[in-house]
Amino acid sequence: MRVTILGVKRSEYKKDNQKKVGFNYCGIKEFTRYEQENAECEGHDVVREWSNTDFGIHPGDVVDFIYEPGFQDKATLVDVQIVSIADNPFPESKEKSADDKKTKGAS
Repeated sequence: MRVTILGVKRSEYKKDNQKKVGFNYCGIKEFTRYEQENAECEGHDVVREWSNTDFGIHPGDVVDFIYEPGFQDKATLVDVQIVSIADNPFPESKEKSADDKKTKGAS
């Protein structure tokens, strides 16, 4: 499934009294051929997948999600294949200026 990444949320959680990290990958994709043939579709479909793996993808990247059967035979995201990498939407100079503003505002 080809997906354009809109956002990545990294969060920490506890499992068996150990800190773990999870990632929610949010994106958009085209409606499937089946959906287009059996419904009136306009625009794009929204996708949200969870994984405990940091695939190193960022907003704007176009990827193919790769699934395998998981718990109770439900599809589980196991990998991504990068189709194209977007430019960094937050160039280093902008990040620094935002940090500078925070520092100046705190004084």
